[in-house]
Amino acid sequence: MKTRRAVLAAAMALTLAPLASRAGEVWTASASEKIRPDAKPRATTDARIAAARNEFEAFQVVVTGPASKVSAKATISGPSKLDAPRLFREDLIDLAHPSALDGATGKWPDALVPDVDDVVGEQRNAFPFDVSSGESRAIWVEVHVPADAAPGTYQGEVTVSSSDGEAKIPFSLVVWDFVLPSTSSLRTAFNLSYGLLMAVHKVSGDDHAALRARYGQLALDHHITLTGITDDGASFDPAHIDRFYGPLIDGKAPTQLQGAKLTAVKYMGSRQSVDEHRQWAGLAKSRGWFDRLFDYTCDEPPLTCAWGDIGPRAQVAHDADPDFRTLVTTQIWDAQDHGVDKSIDIMVPVINWTDDKPGSAVAGDQRSRYDGWLQSGKTKELWLYQSCMSHGCGGTVNIGSPSDSDKYYTGWPSYMIDASATRNRAMEWFSFLEDASGELYWETANAFTHDAWSNQWDFTGNGDGTLFYPGTPSRIGGKTDIPVASIRLKMIREGMEDYEYLKLLADAGDRDGARQVARDLFPNAWTTDVAPDKLAAAREEIAKRILAAKGKGFTGTEGATVGGPAAAATATASKGGCGSTGGTGGATLLALPLLLLAARGGTLRRALAAVVARRR
Repeated sequence: MKTRRAVLAAAMALTLAPLASRAGEVWTASASEKIRPDAKPRATTDARIAAARNEFEAFQVVVTGPASKVSAKATISGPSKLDAPRLFREDLIDLAHPSALDGATGKWPDALVPDVDDVVGEQRNAFPFDVSSGESRAIWVEVHVPADAAPGTYQGEVTVSSSDGEAKIPFSLVVWDFVLPSTSSLRTAFNLSYGLLMAVHKVSGDDHAALRARYGQLALDHHITLTGITDDGASFDPAHIDRFYGPLIDGKAPTQLQGAKLTAVKYMGSRQSVDEHRQWAGLAKSRGWFDRLFDYTCDEPPLTCAWGDIGPRAQVAHDADPDFRTLVTTQIWDAQDHGVDKSIDIMVPVINWTDDKPGSAVAGDQRSRYDGWLQSGKTKELWLYQSCMSHGCGGTVNIGSPSDSDKYYTGWPSYMIDASATRNRAMEWFSFLEDASGELYWETANAFTHDAWSNQWDFTGNGDGTLFYPGTPSRIGGKTDIPVASIRLKMIREGMEDYEYLKLLADAGDRDGARQVARDLFPNAWTTDVAPDKLAAAREEIAKRILAAKGKGFTGTEGATVGGPAAAATATASKGGCGSTGGTGGATLLALPLLLLAARGGTLRRALAAVVARRR
């Protein structure tokens, strides 16, 4: 007994006693949170994640400085072969203004600079990087589970190295035995306007078209469709469309999601020309994608067109083909009041006026008001969108003495940089709850009109209309210009995958159960800032029910959440360095004694148990 106590005391001293000089500490966090530079180290140095087949899942490895020349690599193995996890350095952007009362100034992580990019596969300059003393910088670790992967538990490891040494972060991945589709069940129309890529990427002509196609490819791997992608300056030319955009439309682009297709294609031509509409309809029918073609007839009337313009514009499209779909962003009551509801095939209300806050003119869930219109024709669809109404559409927020307006523009699903990751992820849950078949977003590269890497303040929001960063070789290395994903784009993908979970459960006969889980998580559209572990638990509950409905067993993540209150883990090193697990519990870039190697990536309790067992 005395010997065991002595060993335990020695182990505790080696694990907890701070040294005079500290090195960087390494810890983990959920993907559904944003790690800002002032984040303190946590006692989590392993990760447990779960995914369906044909799904992406991620977590974050965080280095709290000081640390220099930080780099990382990752491996994974298990029941079948998976590609090594992709790694990204989270770049910081300094925000001068808060987007809303629930936003904040200062540095935020957003752009994800790849180690090896997932568009053309070139080495980029994510690593190495330095971390200042007391600063936290995150590495995004992302696994793609192929559609044919064997279900079961996989084991992986992320090795983080610096000039001080090496830390090994273990993780497990549970692959559930159901498959998500490559082409999203929820239609999307996220716009990419003409010309935004040309100046920053310095491209024109066919190079411009090829670059737009690369943006479309990365978007498909995030389950969204870039509409307007064919708007590259060329006149209507079926051969040109086939060459550059046909693979995206037909599911033949080199995406990680094999066979992923655009779910919507926007007509690009004159609003007044029946012949041009007929040309597009003919091409779409001959290629098999007419059901995805739509005419963006008017955006937010009467701001961009008069109510009286909608009928004549829609008539032009319908004269070309009666089933040519027209789209207008508006609400059913406004469309009916102005007599244009019959001219609209795809109606897209803003999320605020689909389920508004108490005290508003349209408070509460308004979904039932669309039922009659949806039943009035075979081409009718309800989509949703979010706008600057998620953060406020003018002026700056008064943090010290907020107005009622400031208070209203809080809590909504939001694609702003300084909104929480769960708010970035929430929109697609409401698409399911409101029985919407699509989602629209007005632009994805708006900030390319200035330096998107340093300033995304547009329409009084940080990131309004920009989900990509321009990946030029001068900025991210490599030889080829590519799009760079934002954390917000990753969260949209998570939301799209969440939608597929909900739909799978509904299709398996438990629609009420799917709705109840979703509504318990998000009771209304303005309460979306939920804790990441609560969202993860809801997702796991849906997975459990899907598997039960299919008569299959369930393997969970044993109650662990990445970034939760697990105890400290140890780390091994290839060379010595200065550092300590201190009182924070983060693994250090430091060589530790052999007696603690058994605890690599485990808890202190498991470490001590291993020591005691060896002494017996």
